[in-house]
Amino acid sequence: MKTAQSDQIGSAGRPSEGPRSLTRILALFDLFAQSNRRMSLAELSSKLECPKSSLLVLLRPLTEKGYLMRENDAYSLGPSIFQFAQTILTNHPFETALRGIMNDLVERTGETVLFAVRDGDRVVYSSVIESPQPVRYVAQIGINRPLFCSASGLVMLAYDTPQELDDYFQRTELTPLTPHSVTDERELRQIIAEIPKQGYCSTVGTAHIDAAGFGVPVFRSNGRLAGALVLGAPLERAVRNKELCVAAVKESADQLSLALGYRRNPN
Repeated sequence: MKTAQSDQIGSAGRPSEGPRSLTRILALFDLFAQSNRRMSLAELSSKLECPKSSLLVLLRPLTEKGYLMRENDAYSLGPSIFQFAQTILTNHPFETALRGIMNDLVERTGETVLFAVRDGDRVVYSSVIESPQPVRYVAQIGINRPLFCSASGLVMLAYDTPQELDDYFQRTELTPLTPHSVTDERELRQIIAEIPKQGYCSTVGTAHIDAAGFGVPVFRSNGRLAGALVLGAPLERAVRNKELCVAAVKESADQLSLALGYRRNPN
């Protein structure tokens, strides 16, 4: 008689093939999603570190159902997987994913979360979920800020081309919003240059004297900037909890980029 344990563990004490097969199928589709060419059984076996015999057991039903295509002994994604992906995108648009991830980030940090998009030389908050705490960063949907003095705006500038950045500074009057606003072009350029390296931007009292912000880029599938996910908090709390805030907002921004189909280059 089988026990619950024996259903999960093989005779040699190894995990059953069920979970392993599922993991391999997910890894298989992830591999194809990051590639634009067909791959042979030998190549798939090598990249997935899976024996050819075990891999064939997975490839055959996926090919029969149209999730993969086989041509000249090489495999590629089939029409069924594209239909599956399109159904997900149709029924679960980005805004739904955005609000869900923003809500999770508010719960994790206890701070206000915003999504900002660029509108010319300013950023606009297109989505806002405020902190439940009595003392909190307050913002409204539709509020806009100059690029140079907000965390989200500096993120936008960080992904401009050198010529676009030069043009921005040539036409922009760097008028401070607070005594802490950075208005020196050389210093701003140094801040902007560091953002892609560290993956986020932090501002302290530059747009609001008593508030800080942490902004992280969100990318589209083509690698272009979609916007910035921002966490805003009262100054003292933001400084005290900076490590948590930065880690949380970076993780959430990565989830949003993934929802838009962006795949970070591992190299």
